[in-house]
Amino acid sequence: MHKQRLIVVAFVAGIAAVAGGGIALASHVTTVDPATVPVGFLAAHNRIAEVPVSAFARAAAANGAEVTVQHIRLAPNQPIPWHTHPGPGIALIQKGTFTYESAQGSKCIRTTYEAGSGFVDPGFGNVHQAVAGPQGAEIYVIYVLPPGSANQLILTDPDPACTS
Repeated sequence: MHKQRLIVVAFVAGIAAVAGGGIALASHVTTVDPATVPVGFLAAHNRIAEVPVSAFARAAAANGAEVTVQHIRLAPNQPIPWHTHPGPGIALIQKGTFTYESAQGSKCIRTTYEAGSGFVDPGFGNVHQAVAGPQGAEIYVIYVLPPGSANQLILTDPDPACTS
């Protein structure tokens, strides 16, 4: 298990290096001019409790994976609608709070993350929504997607466990 975590850490470090270098692998999303982004760390030392190694292995094909880095700014109490992703995403909460809602079995679980924390969304059909806290939220997400993914976000209906 320790070896798997080291592989994931090395993999994520590689992703961060590629993203920080301004290399865009996906052409289906709008990118920001690197000259407009300040140099430095956008998020650092965020704590992530669980890293599902299998989701990253599934996203990486023999010829690699597509990586997208997104900055999300949410107004106070602003929701992100129900959706899933074609692969895993590492979410880092930079400012404010962010409540993540998804079903686990027949229960709807809501977890609130504060600045300095983060989580991994496993993607691949994990249906969820999120809502910014009363002060809003600033989030960075690193998506690791299978090659040829049409987009990093797939809108969907709410999970039935979370609608009752």
